Amino acid sequence: MDFWNKKNIQEALGDCKLYNFPENWSASGFRIWHTPLGTNDVVILRSPGETKGAVKQNIIPYISQISAIMCTHHENFEDLNLPIIEIEDVTKALFNLGKYIRKNYKGTVIALTGSAGKSTTTRMIYDVVEEYGADANLNLANTLIAICWNMTTFDLNKKYWVIESSIGYGYVAVPDIAVITNLAAVHLKEGQTIEGMARGKSKIFVTMKPGSIAVLNKDMACYEIFEEEALAKQLRIVTYGKSENVDIKIIPENYELVINNQVYQVSQKYLPEYLLYDIAAAVGVAIELNIPTEEAVKKLGNFKSLQGRGETLNLNFEGKNITLVDEAFNANPLSMSATIEAFGKNFSNNKVLFLGDMTEGGDKSQEYHMNLIDVIKNAKPSKVIFCGSEMQNLFDILKNNFDCYYFENVLKLLPKLSEFINDNDNIFVKSSHSTGLHKIVEKLKKVN
Repeated sequence: MDFWNKKNIQEALGDCKLYNFPENWSASGFRIWHTPLGTNDVVILRSPGETKGAVKQNIIPYISQISAIMCTHHENFEDLNLPIIEIEDVTKALFNLGKYIRKNYKGTVIALTGSAGKSTTTRMIYDVVEEYGADANLNLANTLIAICWNMTTFDLNKKYWVIESSIGYGYVAVPDIAVITNLAAVHLKEGQTIEGMARGKSKIFVTMKPGSIAVLNKDMACYEIFEEEALAKQLRIVTYGKSENVDIKIIPENYELVINNQVYQVSQKYLPEYLLYDIAAAVGVAIELNIPTEEAVKKLGNFKSLQGRGETLNLNFEGKNITLVDEAFNANPLSMSATIEAFGKNFSNNKVLFLGDMTEGGDKSQEYHMNLIDVIKNAKPSKVIFCGSEMQNLFDILKNNFDCYYFENVLKLLPKLSEFINDNDNIFVKSSHSTGLHKIVEKLKKVN
């Protein structure tokens, strides 16, 4: 749907200047990079010295797909012979465009934030509502400006918009339903507290109208803060978790949910507890949207984990048949513990752990890493390969318990990778993205 025309752009941006615009021009949305593109998008280009936007030379192969460009200095791009929207500031312009299209959207917005499970829960909710008509930011663009440009590409005729948000940036989407998945010490700056983080993520409630819905994990750290902030905005709270007195109770040992005294079997086979939490959140949303609970549970019980977030693959690596559990997209204390525990329970032998630094724990980083010692022991691995400076202490402590190895960085580990992998191994890989263990996954998958 080509919502964007000259009138809407000028109303949204106010003081912009338009150059070389045909009379009946329109566009489907705004993009801040040269991929992916729709068939009729506006691309934001960076002028010399700027950092936001696509690079001019990179869009040349895509000129036929581009409806116009937006930039701060039109003279740098006149040679492209495209309509040009000139603005003073890219961030401000995208923010105003996002607010404008949201103001024109009459459907239901579901926004999510949390420390772990955001992308998975976003995908789960999208899977449940897709058949009714939905758009979502499934491409990991979840910052304030990314949410805004994503919304500019969404269809106003779709019944639902599903939006993942880092921190509490989902407020720009003015949610009708806000979901908080959990809270953990991730992206902490020096001196920042987890309570402060809870207040930050609670900002997702700021623009919500009284009577809107907050779906909250009652077992998460600082639940009371989220509850307090939601009640201050007069939101209706829906809770889930293992705690008593929740609206959606999780029974992890049986892979069940209990809702209004009715038991719903989510799966007959092993299901990690952390995934059951994500499913409970998605079911909570489905109930509020009057989607039949049985329908939602059935769909979510067959959910396939995402790449880098628990995707399980059977691979052949250098003639060896292996099972890979790919958790390499990112890591924080909560997700690291939960996924190691799940891996340990799901596999009985030949368990190989590749563990890298969690890099955003702030001044408690060492403590968060040391808290993994019992988690690793309980998983009963046959082999553990540690990578990164923070993991060295764990190696020193656990090397007498297990077959352990240590590497300073992933570049030193990669050439030795095949030495640690045997036929029929079950392999788990997890670290913060900056530690780079996703390169192990890439190497393991390369020949398949």
